[in-house]
Amino acid sequence: MIRCLFADIDGIRLAPKGAALAIDGARLAICEVSESTEVEVRRLLPMLAPEMELDVQVGTRVIPETGELGAAVSPRRISWTVDASRGDVASIARRQLRFTLFHEMHHCARGWVFRGGARRTSFMDGVVAEGLATAFERDAGGSRPPWGQYTAEAKEWVAELVKLPVSAPYEQWMFRHPDGRRWIGYRAGTYIADRAIAASGFSAADLVNVATSEVMRMAGIGQ
Repeated sequence: MIRCLFADIDGIRLAPKGAALAIDGARLAICEVSESTEVEVRRLLPMLAPEMELDVQVGTRVIPETGELGAAVSPRRISWTVDASRGDVASIARRQLRFTLFHEMHHCARGWVFRGGARRTSFMDGVVAEGLATAFERDAGGSRPPWGQYTAEAKEWVAELVKLPVSAPYEQWMFRHPDGRRWIGYRAGTYIADRAIAASGFSAADLVNVATSEVMRMAGIGQ
């Protein structure tokens, strides 16, 4: 089961003043999407914690293209931030939350989380984890995220990433680089995931607990 937590949200921030029905509708939409998505994902990732939590909050630190942002906090807890200034919260939830949960639940199952996961020994741990989660939300969830789309230059990006120390600045390599590139790690990671999937015949769900080094070996990439 999954439990939605709204402790940090007040009605004024979720919807215009006096719009009680809109507020209730937003919360209902979030809970309905979460519950139905959890059933879908658990069939593919049965190792998920028996009880999950979705911590919902409003804020402006979101992905511009989607108006929201997910994060795997622990193996059983996901944080979801939605920017109410970008549109109706219920509509954002119904449009995007399912995809985000597919992505973040893959992280929870893999242990790529802020608290309670395995120690990170390589920068490529994050690259591969994000690539697999992106491939999972795409292949199993039907999403087409821009951070999962790559061109032939992804091979060159992988060559850059494998040289980075584990302490390399995560934000610039995964989200926005000073040179203007976006989602380098995500796109290169999806490239790696796709090569591993094609070579092994396994899905992103099958590879959820496969070590970074083995996924890269399957993809034909050395560290």
